[in-house]
Amino acid sequence: MKKLMFVAALAALASGCVCVGPSNANSLLTLDVQSPDMSFVDNDVKPAKMGAAKAEGIICFCEGDASLKAAMDNGGIKKVHHVDYKVKNILGIIGSTTTIVWGE
Repeated sequence: MKKLMFVAALAALASGCVCVGPSNANSLLTLDVQSPDMSFVDNDVKPAKMGAAKAEGIICFCEGDASLKAAMDNGGIKKVHHVDYKVKNILGIIGSTTTIVWGE
C-alpha cells in the first residue's frame, strides 16, 4: 500500500501541475521564451500602445489573469495590432505566462 501511495504522489508531482501558455519550445526548463501570435496581426492598426497581463503558478497553485482582455485593459488598447507571449517554466513546478498586446 505504501508503494502505491508513493507512486501516486510521485505521479502527481511529476505531472507538471503548473500550466503555462503558448510556447514554441516545450521542455522541463523554459527560462525566457517569447513567441508571437500572428493570427492577430492587423496592419491597419498602429502598434502605438502596449499592454501586458501575467499569470504565475507554483506546484498546483496558479494565480493571475494572462488573458488578451486583461492585457488590452492594462494598456488602454481598443484595437489589436499583434500579440506576443512570454513564458517561463522550471520543471513544471514554477511557471509564468505573460501576454503582451500591441495596438491603439
